[in-house]
Amino acid sequence: GASTRLTSGQIDENAPVWTPDGTRLLFRTDDHGPPDIAQMVVGSPGSERPFLVQPGVQQPEDISPDGRLLVFLQDAATTADIWLMPLDGKGQPKPWLRSPFNERRPRFSPDGRWIAYQSDESGNPEVYVALTEGAGEKRRISPSGGRSPRWRRDGKELYYAASDESIVSVPITLGPSLQVGTGVPLFRVETGIRNFDVSPDGTRFLVS
Repeated sequence: GASTRLTSGQIDENAPVWTPDGTRLLFRTDDHGPPDIAQMVVGSPGSERPFLVQPGVQQPEDISPDGRLLVFLQDAATTADIWLMPLDGKGQPKPWLRSPFNERRPRFSPDGRWIAYQSDESGNPEVYVALTEGAGEKRRISPSGGRSPRWRRDGKELYYAASDESIVSVPITLGPSLQVGTGVPLFRVETGIRNFDVSPDGTRFLVS
């Protein structure tokens, strides 16, 4: 019942992301100036160290199921883009989707072949899915506003927050190509949805 301090930074630390094996956390930190990405070994005090430091603002978002890739946001002055970086730290970060628009909230599919994300390229936030390798075969998932995509662990459903503050479930079939069904609203939050997550089996939702 006691809390345990994980990091010892003196400024702002947020957006923690677990590695699939649960041994490490990557997080955003202001310790070295404009926010960069640091990592630490869980249960090892003082193990935090820089993971990615480059101009602009970086924020970790998700790690591929095989533990090979980190997907993160790179914020410039006016837009946010989605980048990938090998988690072993031996490769260089590279842009996955760079455009004049704001791309946010990327999430790997359970098979790692696809990334769901939010973009305002239509003029409003919408949810899209594209291939992890090369960002090809892009599909728009939300017909009239959507944000914060989340996968069910078996990959058979993709959830998002709709513009009317409801959570929508979209049937998905993963494979060499992506098959997308018709979205079904599950419930609505009258006070609005700031963020949400879903249990691995899709039966419970945590909404702020």
